[in-house]
Amino acid sequence: MTRLIFVLFAATALAACTSDRNPSTANTAALPPPGAKSKPGVAIVAPKAPPPSIPEVVPPKPKGPDDGHFVWNPGHYHWDSSQPANGNFTWLPGGFVEQPYAGSVWTNGGWAFSNGQWGWTPGYWQ
Repeated sequence: MTRLIFVLFAATALAACTSDRNPSTANTAALPPPGAKSKPGVAIVAPKAPPPSIPEVVPPKPKGPDDGHFVWNPGHYHWDSSQPANGNFTWLPGGFVEQPYAGSVWTNGGWAFSNGQWGWTPGYWQ
């Protein structure tokens, strides 16, 4: 009886460890999934320019299945009209963002001057 239980356990463990060889169900996504967003529009508008960025030390990348799995999203200033003591800008530190699907490319967000005002466009995957 002990041998039967061991054999059933081993067979179950082996089945759980083997990968699906059916190409129709393999995870081979190279294109964005349906409904994936494209470049976002301006999300925040400020009447003045942000201060220069604060230098950051980029920590080691988290472990992922490959080198492109995580990308550093640099810190930036966020406009907050309720914070006049800080000149209305608050520094948001950078962090790693995880790749949502194979083949996606990260584009950093940024401030740009247009039509007499500053606008922040957030980073995005494409």
